[in-house]
Amino acid sequence: MSGLIHPHQAIAGFLQERIVQESSVYQHILETAKKETDQQVIQQVERQTALDFLFRALEFRFDGRAVQTLRPTLESIQNLELLQELHNEALRAENFEAFTHILGMNGNEK
Repeated sequence: MSGLIHPHQAIAGFLQERIVQESSVYQHILETAKKETDQQVIQQVERQTALDFLFRALEFRFDGRAVQTLRPTLESIQNLELLQELHNEALRAENFEAFTHILGMNGNEK
């Protein structure tokens, strides 16, 4: 390949050859990428599950239309522990206003 001009397909084919795929560096990069992707998927599923449980608790306890007004705020929360704590607060709050007050106090912890 030195000094010669090769078509893109030839280079791409070479990169996919067994020599590259069997290299320890290539394998390490693939394994690292897979672990990172798996971890991201797990975190997304955990967050979505926490949101689902939170909305179910809120809608069970309070007026569904009022709960929907909180949807954008609650969906913007990325912190899994905060979502889980808000779920517990939804179960304990005396009324919807008490929950929104708690939510307002935790709003800066997204």
